[in-house]
Amino acid sequence: MRDLFFPLLMGLALLLAACSGSGNAPSFTLSLEFTTLAVAQGDSGTFQITTTAQNGFTGTVALSLEGAPAGVSLSPTSVQVTGTAPATHTLTIAVDGTVESGDYPITLKGASGAITKPAGFTLKVLPAGSHTLSGAILSEGAGAPVQGASLRLYFQGTLLRTATSDGEGRFTFDRLPEGGYRLEVQKSGMAGSVVEGIPVPAMSSVTVIQKPAFDASATTTPPTLKITQNGTNSLEGQTFTNTIPFRVQVDTSKDYVKPMRYIYVALGRTPGSAFLSQTATSSRSFFASTEDTGSQTLAGSQVAGLGDTDGERVYLEVVAYDFNNNRSHYILPITFINTASTQTSTVSAPTQVAATAITLTQAVGFYSVKAPLSLTVPLGKGQIGEMPLAAPEGSNLYVEVRWCYTASAVPFAFDIERSQDGQNWTRVGTVGGARSASCPTSAFNRPFFFRDASSDLTPGQTYYYRVVARGANRAESTPSSTTPLPPFFAPLQAPADEIKNVSKKPNFVIGHPQLNLGADGAAYNLVLWDTLTGDNVTWQTLGGGLLLVEFGTGDEGNGIPQGEALVYGLPGGNLAVYTDTAGLLDSSRPNVVPVDVSQGTVTLPYNFDGYASLPELQALRTYAWQLYVSYAYKYNPAEGYRISAYSVQTWPSSTSFIRLSRPGTQVFEFTTGE
Repeated sequence: MRDLFFPLLMGLALLLAACSGSGNAPSFTLSLEFTTLAVAQGDSGTFQITTTAQNGFTGTVALSLEGAPAGVSLSPTSVQVTGTAPATHTLTIAVDGTVESGDYPITLKGASGAITKPAGFTLKVLPAGSHTLSGAILSEGAGAPVQGASLRLYFQGTLLRTATSDGEGRFTFDRLPEGGYRLEVQKSGMAGSVVEGIPVPAMSSVTVIQKPAFDASATTTPPTLKITQNGTNSLEGQTFTNTIPFRVQVDTSKDYVKPMRYIYVALGRTPGSAFLSQTATSSRSFFASTEDTGSQTLAGSQVAGLGDTDGERVYLEVVAYDFNNNRSHYILPITFINTASTQTSTVSAPTQVAATAITLTQAVGFYSVKAPLSLTVPLGKGQIGEMPLAAPEGSNLYVEVRWCYTASAVPFAFDIERSQDGQNWTRVGTVGGARSASCPTSAFNRPFFFRDASSDLTPGQTYYYRVVARGANRAESTPSSTTPLPPFFAPLQAPADEIKNVSKKPNFVIGHPQLNLGADGAAYNLVLWDTLTGDNVTWQTLGGGLLLVEFGTGDEGNGIPQGEALVYGLPGGNLAVYTDTAGLLDSSRPNVVPVDVSQGTVTLPYNFDGYASLPELQALRTYAWQLYVSYAYKYNPAEGYRISAYSVQTWPSSTSFIRLSRPGTQVFEFTTGE
């Protein structure tokens, strides 16, 4: 018995040793980031694989596709595996235009010598597409672009394409098939964003808002929403008459950061800041600090001008933010029947349409108003008035279109249309129709308005706008044009920051980049205060009024000859000319406020206007100065020299205990001499 047992025992030991030895042999693992990859005919798709070396493996792993139809190719066909940490590699699968659409089960095989590792996935070949989806990723406030954000585009629940936002925050996906898309956006330090249900080609451009994360260590997964009629019945794709029932619920079983901040719901427009999405005749619904809106309805001004008696395809849009600023934006198609009797009205053309571009260069808040409701501005030659400031979510540039309608027949809707050549028009918005008996002279006081904050608006490009009254007929207004200005920044130059031994009657030198900006002038208000007393304002130019500085741009601009300059103001409502190098308004050619057109500077001598509290500053005293108000503007000679574009650098803050403007405004300190 012992003779039989010993050979068996030795054989078992050798077998265990062999098994143990194979477990320590060099090898690698191979894994995919997905289970399905969608690629259109004639297109290619990228994806990532992760390889991890085991037991000291190093070398080349050959890659190949098994089960792929003819016309499908892979690149690269090998990767290097070194080290002990998992390594990520980007692969591309190209699909020839001859490959039939459908689902193909494929195995990605990684091989090195006798080692073979398979990873299975489904290749979904889609019909060739010819559509484009483009847009911009913008941060909070004034719409600073988000560069380097990672984008993932899904089609029919499958990853179709990836991209990275460029230096202007922009992206483009081309050769897309028709349908609904989901776009996910992520970037380190930023909250996550998702737009669900983008209808291509009906919507060819989107703006995605990606705010800084409130807590960078918390999840950046946007909240998942359930949008129904009442918590049970489907809303998407349904037909409604006059009233749209809805209920928005946050899926609390999914990842997001509690509590919720806001939920916005609107029909036919991207909901957001009330300054942007609410007009004189249209509105949206807003809910704060809730995960369930309960059963609600959109009706009245919330649906005004949208739908028709036959049923129109429109989009219900919902935007939700959680506590970490993660943003979900859902776009749901519905059919809306509107039986408003004004659809049978025979309407007239709107009048006095004025399009004004406004560029904001300081951060403006979306959650709360961090700008005044209005800003005193020049409206035209010798005209001063109030301009309302909007704070559009994710845009530092918008065009405010204002108009009148005084005819007796009330329109069902006003359609706002935009053109780049004055001939070919695209509708950019619709608001409810109405009438008003009056039509104020000031464009900003006209009763009806719409704000176009489209992501494709570009500084320097001239845009034409018209308003179409719609009822039983269409009546088109006379167009109005505007050329948006780029962001404006007038730097402080002298007295330099923290300089000492400054004259007790200093000259304040400001950079005036009007000509480089393409503007026709700029408005300033300088404030100087004693830092010892804080709130003690020593001098505020023109007593708080605007000082207007215009370098000549000729007959096509401000009417001042090139190389000449005009500096003036309206203190107390009376015209005061301080510098007029061409003698246009004052033949004596005053030079109270010196300008240097070639250098692009303007010099404000202390107390040139007589509004300072002291004839000279105190000796050995520290003062601070800044531009309390600063913005550039552009005339429109074709429309009576009204100002049709502003670029606002800074404006007053009502929350500061001293006369500071917006956060980030330049504030220079200096100390006087003996």
